[in-house]
Amino acid sequence: MTEAKKDLREQITERIVASLESGVMPWRKGWTNVGGVAAGLPRNAVSGRIYSGGNRLMLMMQGMDKGYADPRWLTFKQAQGLGGGVAKGEKSTPIEYWDELPFHRRRDVDITLNGARVKLGETPEKNAQSVKLASGLEVDTRQLVLEAGGIKYSWKQAEKTLNLLFEKTSHAFNVEQCTGLSIEPMATKRDRPAIEKIAAVEKIAEGMKLDGLRLGHGGDRAYYSPARDAVQMPNPDQFESPEAYAGTLLHELGHATGGENRLGRPLSNGFGTEGYAREELVAELCSAFASAETGVPFDDKNHAAYIGSWLEALKGDKHAVFAAAKAASKAVDYLIEKSLAVEVKQNVEHTADELQVDPAGAEVLEPLKVTSAKVAETEPALEI
Repeated sequence: MTEAKKDLREQITERIVASLESGVMPWRKGWTNVGGVAAGLPRNAVSGRIYSGGNRLMLMMQGMDKGYADPRWLTFKQAQGLGGGVAKGEKSTPIEYWDELPFHRRRDVDITLNGARVKLGETPEKNAQSVKLASGLEVDTRQLVLEAGGIKYSWKQAEKTLNLLFEKTSHAFNVEQCTGLSIEPMATKRDRPAIEKIAAVEKIAEGMKLDGLRLGHGGDRAYYSPARDAVQMPNPDQFESPEAYAGTLLHELGHATGGENRLGRPLSNGFGTEGYAREELVAELCSAFASAETGVPFDDKNHAAYIGSWLEALKGDKHAVFAAAKAASKAVDYLIEKSLAVEVKQNVEHTADELQVDPAGAEVLEPLKVTSAKVAETEPALEI
């Protein structure tokens, strides 16, 4: 009997499991590889959109394995659209996307009008008020009855419950695998001074403080307390380097995004439970994504202790690492959004300072009052 072909999630999960069983976290390897990692999170070379969830993780790991300095990816067709192509012999990296099968295209869904089966003559829009039948008759959707599995639905009910999502696979190539692309080179973050990398993390921390998080120092443990909504860190001079401090802080800020008043992840699971291990995996991947974006490495070896529990979760569920990557993507995007809020606040305050004195020196202008409420009004308009 021929063995069934494994889907993409099974393949990726098996790859990660094999790596973890050898004691290596595949999303960390790039920080010790010669040449480092790609400069930023994986993004589409045409749209500039940052990939999310499992695709972000898969492309980042592939970039690390191959040593790509450019984080941009594109399809074969997109490469042609940019006037180039894929170099001979280069292999693609599979990524997943989801498509939707509308209920009216399902073979197991019957559409009836006055008790008689009918077929649609053309594809209706979502929330359609009327549809055209194959007979040419146009009818109000409220006159139609949909039936699936012995259950009857109205048109609106069917749209909400009977549309099916299914996974499809596409193939991406890194920009460095292509030739002749009409595309601007991307500045690398590898050679950014350490002080700039640390400043990026400090801006993220400041954004979370504006979001209500408390940040304290002292003691010998780094942790996030959901009850107090506070991150507690050892003093910076207790770390081997400022970058080591910043990397650990990023990890704890990742946990803080799961707070009840933020992304609302379950954080009350006790140490040693599966829920606890899954949250640690989310924070671990959040650290990896944040490190790729800021350039701050994270080398906390303590998290190697979770490998056993991660393996247990991953071996039993091919969706586990994808769920963790999705949650981690949302977490790091949340952190970046809050750092952008700090930039808005700083720009407003800078403008206020400039407006206090007339450039000609003739008169003193009324100071511009900047409040946190003003910043809060600006945040929702931000996009990343």
